[in-house]
Amino acid sequence: MRVLLFTVLISVLCFSGCDGRKSKAESLKDAVTQFKDSLEIIEYIPEKYAEMKTDTILSNGFSISIKTYTNMKKSVITKHVLDTIMHVSHHRDWISEVKIKKDEKLIFNEILDTEFFAKNNINIRDSLPNAMNTRVWIDDNAPIEKDSISLLTVFLNPNDDDFIIYNIKIGSQGQYRLKLLKNY
Repeated sequence: MRVLLFTVLISVLCFSGCDGRKSKAESLKDAVTQFKDSLEIIEYIPEKYAEMKTDTILSNGFSISIKTYTNMKKSVITKHVLDTIMHVSHHRDWISEVKIKKDEKLIFNEILDTEFFAKNNINIRDSLPNAMNTRVWIDDNAPIEKDSISLLTVFLNPNDDDFIIYNIKIGSQGQYRLKLLKNY
């Protein structure tokens, strides 16, 4: 009877000790792996709202006001893993409001972004799927003409640094023409 009781007791101890749970080493290893997999650094570029305003008066009677600011609602997201840490970057899009006067008369008042180009049958997203506007500026290399002004704008894909440059030529009556200059 003692042998049977001893055998039952040993069997109970053996089976209760092998209940399928992980060892402390295995549990620690799994916890560290799970922690590393959950590490994610989120970055916003730029971090907060930014605004730039440029007012220019030219000798040909044009005055140009360009206000460029961050679009806090729209961004292009890039991801990459570095040392098992996921880095997520939100590259915020930019909006450029352009007002042009000729001899003190407002002739052009537009927001230059991907929607502006789409409205003019140019789909930036066909060339660069994750394109974002970076800025608009006066073309310093173009000669000053009596009846027109040239602006440049760049759309950038932050995933691979490809970009597109467009020339926007605006006439003295407010008519404009868009021309692709470079596509890299």
